[in-house]
Amino acid sequence: MQIQTLRPELRKNLRDLLQGYVEHCEFSSHLTGRIDFPIYYQGFKYGAPVFTHLGPGGKDQDRPVIGLIGWNGPQTSLPSQVLLQFIEILTQHPRLADSSVLRILPVANPVALELEADAPERGEWDLLDRLADQFKDQSADGWIEVESADVPEFSLSGEISPDLIDELSTLAEIFRDRPGLILPTDLDLTPSRADERWQLKLVVPSFWSDSASIHGVARFVVRLVHAHSELLARKRRHPQRQSSP
Repeated sequence: MQIQTLRPELRKNLRDLLQGYVEHCEFSSHLTGRIDFPIYYQGFKYGAPVFTHLGPGGKDQDRPVIGLIGWNGPQTSLPSQVLLQFIEILTQHPRLADSSVLRILPVANPVALELEADAPERGEWDLLDRLADQFKDQSADGWIEVESADVPEFSLSGEISPDLIDELSTLAEIFRDRPGLILPTDLDLTPSRADERWQLKLVVPSFWSDSASIHGVARFVVRLVHAHSELLARKRRHPQRQSSP
C-alpha cells in the first residue's frame, strides 16, 4: 500500500484539541513542540507533537529529564486534555518546573483522536506501547502516565523516592481544602532506589470530563512536578541532607 500524507480532514480533531495550546509555543521561550513519533495506519500518516519544556533554572545545572504521556483512546481524550491544560499552566508559570526538562506527549494515540470508535484500542495495537517505550527511554529520570478508566476514585500509584513520597504527603496537607485543585484519594506508592527511574501512574475517572475536573487534575500534576523541582533545588543547596533509601 502506498504511504500518503495525512489528509486535512484527518487532522481536524488534533487541530481542534491543540489549537489553544500550540499558540503558547509562539511566545514561550521555554516550550517547543515537534512530531517525533509519526504513526502509519491504513496507509495514512498520523502524529501528535511532543512538547519539551525547559525550566528557566541555571544553564549550568545538570537537569533531570521527566517524561509525561497522556493515554487517550477511541472513547476518550481526557488524559490528553489534562496534559494540555498542564502545559498551559506551566507555560504561564515556567518556574514551577525550574530545575527540570519535561518531555510531554499529550496524545499517545493520534489515530484514536481522529477516528474515535473506528480506531483500535491500546490493547489491540502493540505499536502504541512500543512507541511509548521509545519515548520513555528518552526520560531518564522520571515518568508520569495519565490514563482514564471507569473507576470511582482518582488514583496515584508507582515507585518514587522516599523524599518525594514525603513531599506528596506535605502537598496533601497544604492543598487538601484548596479550591480548584483535585488530589488523588487512592494512593499506592512504594519507595524506589536512588539509581532507578521513578514512575507514576495517574488514573482519572472517565466521567470527570468537565472543564473544572480536568483543570483540577492538571493543577495536581503541576504541583507534583513543582514538588520534585523544589526537592532537587534543596538537595543542591544542602547535598549533605540527602536521604538514602
